[in-house]
Amino acid sequence: MVKIISIISCKGGVGKTTSAVNISSYIHTQGKRVLAVDLDYQHNLSKHFGIFPGHLKDKPTLYDLFNAAMDDCQDGEMSELVHRAVVKSTTVDVLPATAKLSLLDKILPTATCREYILKGILKHIKNEYDYIFIDCHPGCDLFAINALTVSDSVIIPVEAHPLGLEGLDQVEKLIGTVQRHLNPNLKVDGILLTKFQNNTNCCRNIRDVVKENYGNRMRVFDEHIKYSINIAEAPEFGLSIHEYAPKIEAAQSYAKIALEVMFK
Repeated sequence: MVKIISIISCKGGVGKTTSAVNISSYIHTQGKRVLAVDLDYQHNLSKHFGIFPGHLKDKPTLYDLFNAAMDDCQDGEMSELVHRAVVKSTTVDVLPATAKLSLLDKILPTATCREYILKGILKHIKNEYDYIFIDCHPGCDLFAINALTVSDSVIIPVEAHPLGLEGLDQVEKLIGTVQRHLNPNLKVDGILLTKFQNNTNCCRNIRDVVKENYGNRMRVFDEHIKYSINIAEAPEFGLSIHEYAPKIEAAQSYAKIALEVMFK
């Protein structure tokens, strides 16, 4: 049975896309079928996997799928459209996005069953995968609600920086709202501290604050993602950190997180 996991944050630059790429990529190395969904206007997940707008001229993207769903596209046609949109690869398959996704900001709130549109899209393909990861764009909006409504669980990256805690209260509130009204089975896999530096009081203080303020309500992963320049370099080559620098601490931490997600 497929497990759908959203990676969500109300703040940009916290390692959200990096976490989606590297957790999903490691799970693929364990022989699992994995799909990554790019639900971000900046389409960094697509770019990380080497998929750029110029490669998608003859393919539908998530923008087209949302439009078709809002137009009440029939199941047979919708299924064909979804399968055409998926970019297959030898590693993680990708449901890509482009900047056009932002054009739905004003349309989505007017749609019927607007919270369930992504669920209606993924139902046509979810049984072909063991895991689906949704990389949400920063924000607690209808895109995030769509992601949480279709998900089994959620991972919340938090940068180990004083400003990194911004938006965490909003994310927790949004998750609670979705659990009460739209998806009572939604679970929190954990808060994941990123860009962590062991030798700084600042990072250790942030870790302690997160555990003290949120640990009694949401799990905080024991593994932290250590800061490494290799993490920033890997996307230039279209590689996960497991392919680019598998021996560094960050890669090993992502591997452990991935295994926790698989066997929890």
